[in-house]
Amino acid sequence: MSKKPENINIEINEVKDKEIPTWEVVIPNKKSIGLIEKIDGRYRATTGKTSNVLYAKTLESSVNDLLSYFALHEK
Repeated sequence: MSKKPENINIEINEVKDKEIPTWEVVIPNKKSIGLIEKIDGRYRATTGKTSNVLYAKTLESSVNDLLSYFALHEK
C-alpha cells in the first residue's frame, strides 16, 4: 500500500566550519534530515536519525536520495 504524496519543505544550508564542502538538509522549525559531504567527487549523504550512508554523483541527486529515505524510513 502506498503512502499519500505530500510536499516536504526543506532548507539546504552550507556548513562553513568543515574542511570539505558540507551541507545540512533541514525541515524548517523541526529537525535535521541529514548531512551531505562532497568527498572524492561524489556526494555522501548521512541520514540524521539512523546514520545510514547514501552516495550520489550530484548534489541534487544526493538531496533527493536523502528526502526519499526520510519519507520512507524515518518519518
